[in-house]
Amino acid sequence: MNVPVSDFSKGAAASRAARSGTMLRPEQLDDLGNALLLLARELWVVKDRQRVLEALLEANGIVAPNAVTDHQPDADLAADLAAERGRYTGALLEVLCPPEETGA
Repeated sequence: MNVPVSDFSKGAAASRAARSGTMLRPEQLDDLGNALLLLARELWVVKDRQRVLEALLEANGIVAPNAVTDHQPDADLAADLAAERGRYTGALLEVLCPPEETGA
């Protein structure tokens, strides 16, 4: 997949490939798949550690059973989480589906 650098909005990751005008060559599809698998493995490690941490906190009486699962954030935390989620997903979408440039 050849993606012109001009298609990426400011703030998108600038790699050597992006600066040269191409993000991925067709023969890099396996590299992309490997990168996705690496990210999935790393995400699983984080999820696994989170579950272990929650279990340890519960076992040591620091939090009640299901306290994390059942927690309802207050308005300030909910707003912070929503803003961060929006920033994160927006950054991903900006790179995956950059806005089309309009003629000036």
